[in-house]
Amino acid sequence: MLRKHSMKKALLVLGCLALIGLAIAATPPPNSAAEFSGREILSVSRIAHGGPDYANLQYVTVKAGGFVNAVAFGGMGANPLGGMAEVKLNITDYQDKQLRRRLEVAPTATLPGRTYLVLTGSTGGGMIFGNEFRVREAAASRHWGMMGFDTLNRAIEGSLVSARQADEGNDYVVEVKFNADDTVRYWINKQSFLIDKITTRYRSQVLIEEQRSNYRRAD
Repeated sequence: MLRKHSMKKALLVLGCLALIGLAIAATPPPNSAAEFSGREILSVSRIAHGGPDYANLQYVTVKAGGFVNAVAFGGMGANPLGGMAEVKLNITDYQDKQLRRRLEVAPTATLPGRTYLVLTGSTGGGMIFGNEFRVREAAASRHWGMMGFDTLNRAIEGSLVSARQADEGNDYVVEVKFNADDTVRYWINKQSFLIDKITTRYRSQVLIEEQRSNYRRAD
């Protein structure tokens, strides 16, 4: 289990999220990646996200805030708003190089009670508005860990295979393969080289998606 006091604070801030998002601050590089391979695009993106400092981090703490569709909390018996509402949440996301994550959601007046999600890479669980839950599907827990900062580093270093996909709008798209079943796909902004979106796929089906935006450095 990840705990707050064990983290070396590399504090980063995200202004808006679509599900439960995270982001890293950066200075956009001027390069064009029109002819780059997937691995080269990821390398430029890492420079945008902090370069050598980002590559050598052991722990990352990310602050995120924005609206989350309340349907994400459905089925827990703790959502009084129903699936049609969007709830503004503030989230602190702790990650490490072992593909583990802990997300703490600050209580709100509308949705009081402690909310956190702990994922070890093989098991997961936590509380939603004071109600305890477990993640029974191992793939879901593993995929939350795969969306952490170290996947980018592993792909650039060559321990994971990366392949460029067809561009989509204003984004370069790069897929990183963990194994035959599990992949992570990045949408990287063509102007800033910051990550706009990440999805994970399990047997070609999207399992988790994170939207990222409004990057700024906190510390």
